[in-house]
Amino acid sequence: MKRIFDILCIDYRYLRLPNVEWKQEDSLIALNSMPGMGPARINKLITTGQLCAFVQRHPDSARLYENMQQQRQTAHEMGAQFVPEWSAYYPALLSHLEHPPPLLHALGDLDLLNHQPPAVAIVGARACTAYGREQAKLFGKSMAFAQETIISGAARGIDMISMQASVNAGGKVIAVLGSGLDVCYPREAFQMLEQIIAQGGLVLSEFSFTTRPLAGHFPRRNRIIAALSRALFVIQATHKSGTMNTTDWALKLGKEIYALPGPIDDLACSGTNWLIHEGAIPVLSREDFLRSLQNTVHSNLNTEQVAILEIISEQNWHAHEISEQLSIGDDQLQMQLLELELQGRVSRTASGSYRTLGPQ
Repeated sequence: MKRIFDILCIDYRYLRLPNVEWKQEDSLIALNSMPGMGPARINKLITTGQLCAFVQRHPDSARLYENMQQQRQTAHEMGAQFVPEWSAYYPALLSHLEHPPPLLHALGDLDLLNHQPPAVAIVGARACTAYGREQAKLFGKSMAFAQETIISGAARGIDMISMQASVNAGGKVIAVLGSGLDVCYPREAFQMLEQIIAQGGLVLSEFSFTTRPLAGHFPRRNRIIAALSRALFVIQATHKSGTMNTTDWALKLGKEIYALPGPIDDLACSGTNWLIHEGAIPVLSREDFLRSLQNTVHSNLNTEQVAILEIISEQNWHAHEISEQLSIGDDQLQMQLLELELQGRVSRTASGSYRTLGPQ
C-alpha cells in the first residue's frame, strides 16, 4: 500500500502544468537551473524561439515550475537580480563568446556590466608567495586610486588579496563566482563580497542559486572574467596554474595580457615569466602599468596623482615630504595636490599635512 502511495505521489508531482503560461524569463530561469542544460542548448532554444514551448512540453514541467519559483524566492530574499541576455543591462562584451551565458545572477550595481572603460582583470595563484601577496595588495590599492574597476574570481590568494586591497582603498570591484550567489566559496570571501556590494561593486554568477562550486564551473567563470575585461594582469602563477585558463580565454578574445616578472628560479613565478617570454607585456612598476592602461583609455588620474595617493594612504604627509619621496618639484606637486583637493580625494589638515579621502 505504501509503495502504491509513493508512486501516486511521484506521478502527481511530475504532472505537466497545462494551465500555466510560461513567460520568457521564467522559462530561462527554470532551464538554467536544470542539470544538463548548458549555455549552448539554452541559447539555441532562445534563437529559434522555442524556449517557452520547450518548457511547456517538458514532462517535468511541474518540477521546473517549482524550481523557478524557488529561484525567484531566493533572489528576492537576497536582493539579487536576473539579467537575461535580452536585458538592456546584459553586457555586450559577452557576445564575443562562442557560448555566452544566457542568464546572469547579480548582486550590486548593474551599471558596471557596461561601464566604460571596462574593468581590468587581476588574477593569479591561490598558493602565492610573500612577494605575490605584497604585489597584489599594492596593485589592488593603486587600481582603486586610479578609479580602475577590478574584475576577478574571488579565489584564495592573488584574486582575494588584490580585490580586498582595492575595496579597502575605496575602489569598485566585480567578483565572478563559480557557484550560485548564495553559495559563498571560499567561505572567507563572504565579508569581502558584502563590502564589494556595499561600495557599489558587483557580484556575478551564471549559475543558479544553490549551485555548488564544482571543478568544471571555474573554466566557465574564467571565460566571463576574460570577456568582461579590457586587459588581463597576471601577478603570480605557475606554468600549470588554473590562472592560465583565464589567460587562454583572454588571448582568444584579443585582450591585452600583462604579467609581473619574478625570480627565474622561483616555481611560483614560472607561469608569469613564461607569459612574458611568449609576448605578454612585462609590468615593471605600478606607474608603468597604469600609464599603459591610460594609453588605451583615458583615466581620471595621472600617474603622479596615483603615486601621491599611495604615499598618503597609510599616514598623513606634508607637501615637502611628498616632494622628497616622489622627486616632484614644488610647483608641480602643488598643482597636483590642488587638483586632488578639487576632486575631493585629499584634504589638508590643520597641521598642514595631507590625508586621503579615497575615490568619490
